Amino acid sequence: MCSLPVTPNEDRFTIEGQVVTPFSGVVARLSAAHPTLSVVDVERVVLREWEAYSASRPLVVPVGVEEGAAEMLGAETPARSDV
Repeated sequence: MCSLPVTPNEDRFTIEGQVVTPFSGVVARLSAAHPTLSVVDVERVVLREWEAYSASRPLVVPVGVEEGAAEMLGAETPARSDV
């Protein structure tokens, strides 16, 4: 994990004690720092690092994930007539 501050402070915020920054900003900054690499290659490296870093429970999820999970759970839960 990189300990150097590669992200401007104004692009950082804290969620549940974890300092985070937007994915698009990371890719833009790293692409600018490594102009010989394609944006696709930079994204691939960032995603690979994200997968290695986030192998545990996620700190946050998009609201759409919760909505989709609720929809799936609603479809999988049979109606109970004995309640």
